[in-house]
Amino acid sequence: MNRPRLHQRCTPSAAVPPRAAAGYSCRRLPRLLLAPLLAPLLASMATLAAAAAPAAPASTPTAAAAAAWQPSIELRYALRGHYFIGLSGSGAFTWQRDGDRYRVALTGSSLVDFAYTSSGRIDGARLAPDRYVEQVLTRRKVVDFDRAAGVLRFTAISGTMPLPPHLQDSASVFMQLAHRLRTDPELFAPGRHMAYVVARPSGTTTWDFTVVGRDLVRTGVGELSCWHLRHTPRDGNLGAEVWLAPSLNDLPVQIRLEKDGGDYLLFTLREVRRP
Repeated sequence: MNRPRLHQRCTPSAAVPPRAAAGYSCRRLPRLLLAPLLAPLLASMATLAAAAAPAAPASTPTAAAAAAWQPSIELRYALRGHYFIGLSGSGAFTWQRDGDRYRVALTGSSLVDFAYTSSGRIDGARLAPDRYVEQVLTRRKVVDFDRAAGVLRFTAISGTMPLPPHLQDSASVFMQLAHRLRTDPELFAPGRHMAYVVARPSGTTTWDFTVVGRDLVRTGVGELSCWHLRHTPRDGNLGAEVWLAPSLNDLPVQIRLEKDGGDYLLFTLREVRRP
């Protein structure tokens, strides 16, 4: 028995103008009625897609601090001092930067040639040495900063030592102070202290610098106003003084290394060389 076929009828919606209703077909009308329902869903999908899109990298304090490290430069020094007898000669403070890698060296030539050299990585506002070398004539003493194992390795003494956080060495510490003045000048006031754990071939020690004040230093490029910082020698350990010149990118225009007995080396700026 054949069932009667049902015929669909399209009844114009009240939202459709009567004159336009005659022109709507059964296929077009459902699409028209669904459009208001789909619009919020499509808008939500667009919002989710925009949120999922990768954002442009934002500047961070660490990135800004890393960018503040200055480009390569060499300071040539006049050298004088005392070691049993009076000394005179020449020296240099060399800073080399290649991306996030650095090399800094304090060198001198008088009775003998010597060099204190630090190399490693720039880690935001800090230097992270990988190796420190003290060389007098042809004799080298090396400190390796084994960060993977968390230890220090020495060629001058047996065994290893734990690697303290933010450890510096006898060359990098001067550039670290210069960078601190460059980025945090408000920390420099008479009487303030800045302490660093420093690696040397005989082990580690703390260099506690006191801000003495402002001094005028006569150099080969004129008289410069400098911040004077002093670490007093104790218990046979090396002492150090540094004069940082804000007018010369906060660099050390004068460095004094001193031992308990009064022997010392004084490096004073003679000229500046840029690559």
